[in-house]
Amino acid sequence: MSIPHSQVPLLDWTLADSDKPAFIAQLRGILINGGFLYLQNTPVPPALIDQMVDATAKFFALPAEAKDAADMNDTAHFNGYLRRGPVENPTREQFNYGDDHADAAEGAPVYHNIHGRTPWPDDALFPGCRAIMGEYYKHLKALSIKFTCFVAEALGLAADAFEPLFESDVARRQLRCKLLRYPACAPSTTGFVAHTDSNFLTYLLQASDEPGLEMQNASGEWSAAPTIRGTFIILVGRVLEKITHRLVKAPMHRVVSPTKGTRYSVGYFQGVAMDTRVAEASAKYKYPQEVLDMQRAREEREGDNTEFRLVESDNLPAGEAVLNFKLKAHPLVAYKFYPALFPKFYPDGLPAKYASMVH
Repeated sequence: MSIPHSQVPLLDWTLADSDKPAFIAQLRGILINGGFLYLQNTPVPPALIDQMVDATAKFFALPAEAKDAADMNDTAHFNGYLRRGPVENPTREQFNYGDDHADAAEGAPVYHNIHGRTPWPDDALFPGCRAIMGEYYKHLKALSIKFTCFVAEALGLAADAFEPLFESDVARRQLRCKLLRYPACAPSTTGFVAHTDSNFLTYLLQASDEPGLEMQNASGEWSAAPTIRGTFIILVGRVLEKITHRLVKAPMHRVVSPTKGTRYSVGYFQGVAMDTRVAEASAKYKYPQEVLDMQRAREEREGDNTEFRLVESDNLPAGEAVLNFKLKAHPLVAYKFYPALFPKFYPDGLPAKYASMVH
């Protein structure tokens, strides 16, 4: 079942210029009651979006050896190429990249190494595409900074209320862009398991018409999220959920692989500063009663009486919590680049399936 077009939470960026109170009111209702929206008519140039769609397809069309030369397992920064499944029949391919100009400062905590340079395929193999991806990254970064101000205002805060969560030096703010390819598979093949995003906000470009993304509602029902050209799907992440004490909720979503054609998407993941402690930050915000009443109405409507609780990892610097999660998911990276932490996550040594990959 697909979300009916009339029920798609669609928000027009240009309304912020023509009638900002109406824009903020619409955004407030969508954030509190749904946690995701389609954002249209953004400042990101449509021509650049089209170029990014084309560049994404060209990247994944590269020969396997060219993509493998940018293997994510060959860098400490969790950037690069990753394939799930055999080379001749993968269930998912992805390529992560970020800003190459914000390496960890000398003496910084080890978790600052999360961000850094990206291994890229040879430019000659897909000419111009890397430059397009860099330009897209810059525009999404600018979009995310402005939209975060709108989110704060929608929740009854000052526009700059969330700024302390991020690096004061905007140039040092590291956001991760992820290209994704889901080839045709047997019916009901899972392209990406059901999950909520762990970051602050996600900006997703559905870069093809093939279906796959599904959203779960409060009743546990799944509905396909249609592709609407010229839009970004914005999803609340768990960090924002926790910062607001579940005033907004991170939506559960998944990807079901297409049965024909190929699905492409581009995710842009906005995270807080690596030294931000979510538990500490969450105690600093006070929301107006009008907004809290909307949260209470949602909980009553959904029959949600669960008590909000932070967990132990929320007391850690955000970067440390992210690094711990990524090291559990990427044993080869842990083995090669984080030897001091490797025994913590793999006390029995490198899992057998990865041992043959160590050179």
